[in-house]
Amino acid sequence: AGSAKAAVLARSDFFSDALAGGPLAAAVDGPLLITPGAPVRTSLDPRVEMEIERMLPAGGTVYILGGDLALSPNIDTTLEGLGYKVVREPGVDEYATAVDIAEALGNPSTIFEATGLRFYDALSAVPAAIKEHAAILLTDGSTQAPETAAYLTQHPGDTRYAIGGPLAAYGADPTAIPVYGPDLFNTSAAVATQFFPSASIFGAATAVGFPDALGGGVFMATDGRMGPLLLVNQSTPLPPEITPYLNSLAVGTQGYVFGGPLAVGAAVLAALQAAVG
Repeated sequence: AGSAKAAVLARSDFFSDALAGGPLAAAVDGPLLITPGAPVRTSLDPRVEMEIERMLPAGGTVYILGGDLALSPNIDTTLEGLGYKVVREPGVDEYATAVDIAEALGNPSTIFEATGLRFYDALSAVPAAIKEHAAILLTDGSTQAPETAAYLTQHPGDTRYAIGGPLAAYGADPTAIPVYGPDLFNTSAAVATQFFPSASIFGAATAVGFPDALGGGVFMATDGRMGPLLLVNQSTPLPPEITPYLNSLAVGTQGYVFGGPLAVGAAVLAALQAAVG
């Protein structure tokens, strides 16, 4: 209670603005929370409001990802009424929002690029981006987004990683360092192998939706933790693409699974435990 320095708030009903928010949450020493977007609701979810009041002292800052069409301006009013400072990262689209976030991070010298058309690759990238003190920028699938291209042109010396193959980020930026596999599970394993060899912890979340992995990715690389986030199905079998990485970990390596049994079934937990080491 009262221990957060800030909070980052994204919409829960669509993933685009949220994808780049993980490194910002880590940088400002706060959680990444979600609330329904403007098309769904015009007010802050009461459970989220309660949690912000619990963990963030009055006077703290809440960063809102996206403009008024993403999250209602009523949310700003509510938070300001509770004594918080509200900072919007209001890009005209998800690509511009990601650029705004990179600028809020102080234009870090390392960039992770991932497609903004799907959420898998960016979610796998979050713990690694936090570890490398990097920002996440989005591509328009295998085409480079103009906002991302303009940012990269302004920062030509940045180290760039493309998380996703030729049909995704690497196709948009073939000069970046590629980290990917043939499918989303392979890519999550490739990120884990590249950035977290011999990790002492690992995380897992369903690939069916983005919210559990969104908050889980921040958890995996903050507060003294440092490990990858692997994507799994809701039920067994375990994706064979991630098992070699799990096999490479030491026996007894601590795992964290994000989401309840409807998101990741008990059989998946058992399979993860059996695969470690």
